[in-house]
Amino acid sequence: MSEKVYVNICDKRKCPGPVYAVKKGDTLYSIAQKYHCRVRTLLDLNPFVDIYNLQPGEEICVLDCRGQGKVDFRPYVVKEGDTLGGILKNVSMSFEELAKVNRILYNLIVPAGTILLIPGKKEEK
Repeated sequence: MSEKVYVNICDKRKCPGPVYAVKKGDTLYSIAQKYHCRVRTLLDLNPFVDIYNLQPGEEICVLDCRGQGKVDFRPYVVKEGDTLGGILKNVSMSFEELAKVNRILYNLIVPAGTILLIPGKKEEK
């Protein structure tokens, strides 16, 4: 009998948390419970995971939420014309605070040719 080889569905370089090797009997729900995160989070981090056929040895990206305490979230649906700056002002948060619970923000693509202003070091007088 030949041994099955599974393609890892996780890009280890882009995973914001630990990489988890699936064990026999694991489900996305049981893995989410182990790491105190939501199944939706696992699906967002692993868009190509076959939720109906997890195989032992497959590696998936997880977000370890242990120790963060219970956080109450309220959804915000981005509207046409919203800007990130406007949303941050509206919800009274910094980019870092919002990105900590919305990892998608760290992967935003800035169009080529965009000119960003980077502050220089302040001169001390």
